[in-house]
Amino acid sequence: MIIIALLVAACGNTNIGPQKTDGALSDSTTLEIEKIAQADTTKAFRMLDSLYERGEMAAHTYYYTRARIYQGTVDRLLAIDQVRRAYETPYVQQHDTVRAQVLQWMTRIMLPVGDHETCISHAIEGIQLSRKLNDPIMEADFMMLIGMSYYDMGDKPHAWEKMNEGMEKVESLGSKPLKESDRTKLATMALTVATAHVNDQDMRGAFLSCRTALAVLDTLHSGNADMLRGQTYAMMAGVFAKQTLRDSADHYANLYWQTPYGKQNKGQRLKTYFKFSGKYEEGLQVTEDYLTHCRQQADTINRQYVSLLHEAEDYNVALGRYQQAYHISRRAAIVTDSLHAHDMRQKAMEYAEQFESQEKDHEIQLQQGRVITLCVVVVFILVVLVILSLLIHRIRSKNRDLQNVISSLEQKQKIVEGIKPVASLQSQNAENGDLQAFLKMERVIDEQKVFLNPKANIDMVMEQAGYNRRTSTRLIQQFASTNTRLDYLNQKRVEFAAHLLLSDLSLSTKEIGVCSGFYEDSTFRRNFKKYYGVTPTGYRALHVDVEKS
Repeated sequence: MIIIALLVAACGNTNIGPQKTDGALSDSTTLEIEKIAQADTTKAFRMLDSLYERGEMAAHTYYYTRARIYQGTVDRLLAIDQVRRAYETPYVQQHDTVRAQVLQWMTRIMLPVGDHETCISHAIEGIQLSRKLNDPIMEADFMMLIGMSYYDMGDKPHAWEKMNEGMEKVESLGSKPLKESDRTKLATMALTVATAHVNDQDMRGAFLSCRTALAVLDTLHSGNADMLRGQTYAMMAGVFAKQTLRDSADHYANLYWQTPYGKQNKGQRLKTYFKFSGKYEEGLQVTEDYLTHCRQQADTINRQYVSLLHEAEDYNVALGRYQQAYHISRRAAIVTDSLHAHDMRQKAMEYAEQFESQEKDHEIQLQQGRVITLCVVVVFILVVLVILSLLIHRIRSKNRDLQNVISSLEQKQKIVEGIKPVASLQSQNAENGDLQAFLKMERVIDEQKVFLNPKANIDMVMEQAGYNRRTSTRLIQQFASTNTRLDYLNQKRVEFAAHLLLSDLSLSTKEIGVCSGFYEDSTFRRNFKKYYGVTPTGYRALHVDVEKS
């Protein structure tokens, strides 16, 4: 959606949610849990649940923190649900300041979902609260949110009416003494409006909004201010490049490179400038440098990585290097497919914690069932022994019935011998049924590619295929060439990696390891050698040489 592109382009990595609270929404404990969630969301949720169940965390703080964790995993629908629960708690409803903060954040994260009527309703309520709290900066932000909602709906007249009202407040407040955090918020709003002007091809409006952002940031030299100043210079360079004003475009591009943000960002913000200035070689070099940086970190192979691949593809096309463009396009398609499979797995992971609890309860029930079964068997054996004792006593005491008993036993023996072929047939049918179950499990796992997630819960994987821990283990040991379920998943990953090694030679072994579900490159190489007897590089070299010969 258009408004998402505007918001991302204007704000970059700036956190536009509530930056500071009065301690009612977050504290050192919740911030520490949010850090843990970056590596292990399941552990973070367990800690939150434990604190909440013991009464050591208020309901509004609990739901608010869960929402922030979900937003960190880019699961906006769950984040919206949790922040709405926080908003509905009595504490938030009774405290206007906290209520305004929650309302502001909830409106922002709802924008990308497309429920614009609700966003506008929340923003109007936020304007009323801002005026009641005498907070003109928050009021201006809510006006911008209304404008962005209208813009995304395609209602440009109402959108620009509200965004211009917000800009008037930004310009009037920019000349007043303000805190650094308030100035950066105002600059972010101006940069957002500048991006909207660029999208509407209004370069003059974009230039004026950028100039307002620079005026607001004039006295600031902090990290956030330097970042916003660098983003503004990059946008102005792109605006002048679109107007073919080469000298002005080069001037602002040089200013961008001189900022700490520009040096750290290494030209990533100058994409528009490179494109419209015809500096394809420079743009390609910046893109390839960042791609090299991404390849060194497995957790950066994401949608941004795919976007960079497409940028490199466009630059190669502009330079007439169609062969390189084709190989990059192929790589982007493979990584995109892997990311799509990851999104499908992520939804299943939401139920992993619940499944684990159910599995524990199931184990307890099985244990209780075993005890009951054992007791029943013991009682049954005792009853059988008593009956046998009475029968033997009767046989010994009544010698005259011995022949009848022997005859009866012979008849039973014949019946048993007649049943044996039927039992053998039933055993064979049972084995065939197990084989069909194993093949079905294989087909489900291969179709969903659940094994491509390096953090996949093994029990969850088998549950997705329709089998519990006991059944899946038995089927794997009976029909697969591995002894454990983990070895079975690793074998699937290695087979997928072997296919990629030969199907696309432009992918590095590290990229193939990540796409195949291995988080660590060393783990990938060790498992690959375990199943194929050679390293991934050796495997590729061996088969490529064979094909050439």
